[in-house]
Amino acid sequence: MPLIEDPDLAEVLTSASDDDIGLLIDLITDNGSGRISVSTAVTRQLVAAKVNGPDDVARALIAEELSRFGGNSMMNFVRRGKGVRYAEVAADVMSHTGAPKSASGDCAAMELAVIGKVFEQSLSRMSEEDKSTLFSSMGAPYRAGMGPAALAALMGTLGASGAASYRLSALVASATMSSLVGRGVILTAGSTALGRGLAVLTGPLGWAITGIWTAFDLASPAYRVTVPCVIQIGYMRQKMLLASACPTCHTPLTPGGNFCGKCGVRLITGPSSAKQVLRIQN
Repeated sequence: MPLIEDPDLAEVLTSASDDDIGLLIDLITDNGSGRISVSTAVTRQLVAAKVNGPDDVARALIAEELSRFGGNSMMNFVRRGKGVRYAEVAADVMSHTGAPKSASGDCAAMELAVIGKVFEQSLSRMSEEDKSTLFSSMGAPYRAGMGPAALAALMGTLGASGAASYRLSALVASATMSSLVGRGVILTAGSTALGRGLAVLTGPLGWAITGIWTAFDLASPAYRVTVPCVIQIGYMRQKMLLASACPTCHTPLTPGGNFCGKCGVRLITGPSSAKQVLRIQN
């Protein structure tokens, strides 16, 4: 039996980098200080896993604790202390942040809806120059003075491809983690354009993301964990999906193939190669 039984978390958590898992540990344990709803033993175990490298047991423990935090935000006492499936956690966070409901209802779509909502909230805090730089970093055009409808349409195009979804998720997750745990996600080498966009989000002239959390009402201890965790896991999922997609047309690849079955492009190595991710990001 797999250690992580939730199918919506299993592949993401087991394939994630140690650093990405470490950010989740920081969120769950409040940077190692501990939270009332997390036992001291669990906090110690997770902090040790961050230092020594998270094994499968630690990754499963993260899934379990996130499930419990999700239950706490949805009247966990009704479930007699049991947690909930991650899909329920993502749906609750989507509702709590006011993100538009996903038509498909799958976790990736719900995560992107939350990430898009955070991004949308940030735009009102940016100058026209910052907006232009940010959209340029994601490969999207921006015209000064774009109205709400035009911006909404432009944002909709950001989720149209795996590369665009990854870029948006990486920027929002990194700004979120920097705000809440003091460090952002590690962008893959070659992400120069993303670095410029990230500077807009975290620089002195850019977006102070901490002000956005007031709008999302993170006073609840559970939401202080579930909202940023859904954003971080959304980024991790997009990175995982991108690593197994064609660098040209972004179609999911069959493991072991040398060519994309849709566009025919020759692959550098295998479908999960980090080199393919670099080609998309450059």
